[in-house]
Amino acid sequence: MEIKMAEKRLGIFLFYDKDGVADRYIEYMLKDIRPCLDRLIVIANGKADENAVKMFESIADKVIIRENKGFDIGAWQHGITEICGREELAKYDSLTLFNDSFFGPFYPFADIYKEMESRSKDYWGLSVHGEANGSGLCPYGYRPRYIQTYFMVFEKDLLHSEDFFSFWEKLPEFKSYNELAEKFVAVMTMHFSDLGYEWDVLCDTSDLEGERSRNFDQHTFNIYELVANRRFPIIKRRSFHTDRAVYLQYSNGSELFRALEYIEKNYDYDISLIFEHLLRLYEPETLKNSLCLDYVLPDIGSTELKKGESAVIAHLVYDDMFERYGHYLKNIPAETDIIITTNTPEKEARLKELYGDIASVRLVTNRGRDMSALLVGCRDILMKYEFLCFVHDKKSSQKEFASVGAEFDRLNWENMLHSEGYIRNIIGLFKAHSYLGMLSPFGVDHGSYFYSSVDYWTVCYDVSCALAQRIGIKTPAKDKQPLAIGTCFWCRASAMRMLFENDFTYEDFPAEPADGDGTFSHAVERLLPYAAANKGCVTGWVYNTEYARTELTNLRYMTDSTAKALSKYSTVSFANFRSYISSLGKLSGSSATQLTMGERAKKAKKKNELRLKLRNMTPEFALKIYRRIKYR
Repeated sequence: MEIKMAEKRLGIFLFYDKDGVADRYIEYMLKDIRPCLDRLIVIANGKADENAVKMFESIADKVIIRENKGFDIGAWQHGITEICGREELAKYDSLTLFNDSFFGPFYPFADIYKEMESRSKDYWGLSVHGEANGSGLCPYGYRPRYIQTYFMVFEKDLLHSEDFFSFWEKLPEFKSYNELAEKFVAVMTMHFSDLGYEWDVLCDTSDLEGERSRNFDQHTFNIYELVANRRFPIIKRRSFHTDRAVYLQYSNGSELFRALEYIEKNYDYDISLIFEHLLRLYEPETLKNSLCLDYVLPDIGSTELKKGESAVIAHLVYDDMFERYGHYLKNIPAETDIIITTNTPEKEARLKELYGDIASVRLVTNRGRDMSALLVGCRDILMKYEFLCFVHDKKSSQKEFASVGAEFDRLNWENMLHSEGYIRNIIGLFKAHSYLGMLSPFGVDHGSYFYSSVDYWTVCYDVSCALAQRIGIKTPAKDKQPLAIGTCFWCRASAMRMLFENDFTYEDFPAEPADGDGTFSHAVERLLPYAAANKGCVTGWVYNTEYARTELTNLRYMTDSTAKALSKYSTVSFANFRSYISSLGKLSGSSATQLTMGERAKKAKKKNELRLKLRNMTPEFALKIYRRIKYR
């Protein structure tokens, strides 16, 4: 059989970014497809910054910046009817329309064109959506099977026909995404098929389709099957920021991270291109949830370490607890340096006596406690290492039961330094995944810490935003969790460069006695994952097997108990988790409950303000006595 090959190919690429930034994944995509195209036109909807324009001009033949209207379809229509016209289109044997809504390709576009042109179809794409129920706007009364429009190729017979040009010429300006989906996306494929033109897609998923009401986006919610078993060459961006409740309608939500790990192991594609883009636009929590960045590590580990590539910094000030942490410090592999910081010469001497054979001890100022010990007292060594762990002793005497604070302390140390093999496995994770920037213990929710599962920001959001602006990282979103509290973590030092190389001083931190919440120190604590994100790195949670066992039991119990408690309300739906969450908003009095949560935060802030006022009213001699008792 003679293989039909296009002699001349034209491509029109649509770019849109609210900030006009073209991240490196786009450059990679365009450079890969460029040898397949004789001419490439780039159209930017809205704006493109100076760097983006420069990059586009280095690859494309023509760059157009237009008003952001009509979505990608509007841009393609502009390119077809106004930039090119009938005469220009007639010079080419193939037209490719594509946008920036996907990452890839994981193997060359040249292979894709070769495969699809061998099938001799009039138009084709990469993936298909099965028949689906529409919203009533679609002229067919339902959504027929259609080529998904992020990548479409029209071959010569269709491209040169009046059918093709008149279709694009007559398209209206779509004002909403739903209108676009119903009147173009779901229509175009059937429109040309009804005229006698044949179509195909690279990745056939017809065997996965069912009734109209049960079809869904395979390239979003079944991506591992497509990438691993059907050689699908891309991943859609929306896969990474779709609410997890939506994923849980179709599976257990493991598809995406399994697909990503498959790509990482089987292709040469640089995964950091994905994270660089996503972390510029989305919160660390979003990526943590979409990629299931929860790591359960065993105590047996064999990762080889080099002397001087890793270090553990431990801040210890409670002398009655010094020996408690000894077995954790002795778990640390010999290749890993240990630095202990403390706040008095007496404590320094005692720590040298206890651990001088395995660790160096530094005397630091206690203003700022653990955070200043790290960022000021140890600033000179932080960037000397590739991987760092920071831990500190903790007493939470303000909690209702001593055991509540004590367990938080144990949770931090156990999940950072549980055993030598466990530590080797943590460092092994960083070595295996270049996009991993930070690992912290999981969220704490026992005792009164349960409230933090609702709001990790507590009264720290404003001060965190001020600090973010100061050091030049993205201002966090208030409705997303900051992921890490407790300031015990492992990290890739380069991911924390924005914090580690900052010129913080002890005067930046609150003087003693410091407030229990809402301080500069608490802001730094919450911004750790955002500093990593600024360097294109994600933050995950890490568990030893004991704590994973406990946490799974607790979370299952909490979920089941909550569902049972709510089952008595007729308005609560248990059809799936998405409908369940949605229906909770219909409970009577829910708005009052939300107000109460907000009032709690305000109450906590007022309490801190009162504490500060009382401190300022207290004579200095009384404060000195207080400090001797509490911080001896």
